[in-house]
Amino acid sequence: MWRQKNKIVIFYVLTSLDYGGTQKNLYYILKFLPRKYKSNEFEPIVISLKKNGRYKKKICSLGVKIYHLDMPVRSSFLTFLVLPYSLLKFFYLIFKYKPKIVHSFLFQANFLSRFVKIFFPKTKIFCSERVVEKEKLWQIKLLRYTDFLVDQIITNSNETKEFVIKEHKFNEENIVISQNIIDLNDIKIKFSSSAIKKELGLKEEDFLIVSVGRLHKQKGYDLLIDVAKSFSEKVKYKNFRYLFTIIGDGEEYTNLLNYVKKLQIENYVKFLGYKENVYDYINACNLFLLTSYWEGSPNVVLEALALKKIVIATKIEGVSEILNPDYLINLKQNRKKIIYDFVSKIYDIYNNKYNFEVCLNNDFSFYRYSPEFVIKEKFLNYYIDKGN
Repeated sequence: MWRQKNKIVIFYVLTSLDYGGTQKNLYYILKFLPRKYKSNEFEPIVISLKKNGRYKKKICSLGVKIYHLDMPVRSSFLTFLVLPYSLLKFFYLIFKYKPKIVHSFLFQANFLSRFVKIFFPKTKIFCSERVVEKEKLWQIKLLRYTDFLVDQIITNSNETKEFVIKEHKFNEENIVISQNIIDLNDIKIKFSSSAIKKELGLKEEDFLIVSVGRLHKQKGYDLLIDVAKSFSEKVKYKNFRYLFTIIGDGEEYTNLLNYVKKLQIENYVKFLGYKENVYDYINACNLFLLTSYWEGSPNVVLEALALKKIVIATKIEGVSEILNPDYLINLKQNRKKIIYDFVSKIYDIYNNKYNFEVCLNNDFSFYRYSPEFVIKEKFLNYYIDKGN
């Protein structure tokens, strides 16, 4: 017997479409979410609080509608002038499309989306908590006070889930874990490792260390610079060339550059800015370094492993589910010991040329991060359960 399709309109709300792990994950959700599944028909619509962004074109290529709320890129007095218009536009779109689900990402979007519940109580509110916030604690308080408006919180690691339970006091039954998506078919190499090293002024045999991420205090690039300084002192009498490179842009660029100059290690640390072909640089490296102070579950670690690179990372949220404990640096010790542990491990890897598999956690599987698993086993179940 013919059954009428249950149409589920989903609003994906996020702060901006600029480059970042959240935007990349949303892109994969939109790319792999089937538009028709069993007796359900999905219509995804993206709402960005701010205009444009590097992921706009990619999302548009999927045939997904995008609306902007025209909020300023940077918070200022202008934000308060524009806010009434943005709110009016947002709720007009809610009224026009009548989404069954509003799925939000990042603090500003998470906070705004909750208020849909007041005016449209039948709409299900999903909030993705992707980062263990350890800087702006006032954000946690605002979210905690409005959590009663949320139907489900989606986290990307066990540790992020534990953080939400502890800090939000949210009902554990309504918190689910959905790992970040990594599409192995999307990782394409355009330039050889020798070509990339030549671009950086290195020879094929030189030791290249790569880090990727926006230049923000969260990413711990001040720690990376300290590690580079200590490493330079350890190997100053050794006859080999090496380079620490940081790929990404952001507000901390000037501070970090000045710090490198202060330590007089300009020859050993380079800032490459934003790179569209970031996989080429990861592919060319001998070691991938993650020095973040906090995360949720960093995509770049998965991407580096997909390219068969050894990874050393700080012991932060989500990483312990991926990496062997021997390749995690404990942040709960004094800074000198943290730097010493990093330098010792880097030096050991340079001398012994390990295969990347040594840094994998025994329980790690790429399948748990694949579109097939995350979309079909996770998101479809969440959406159908709440959207009917």
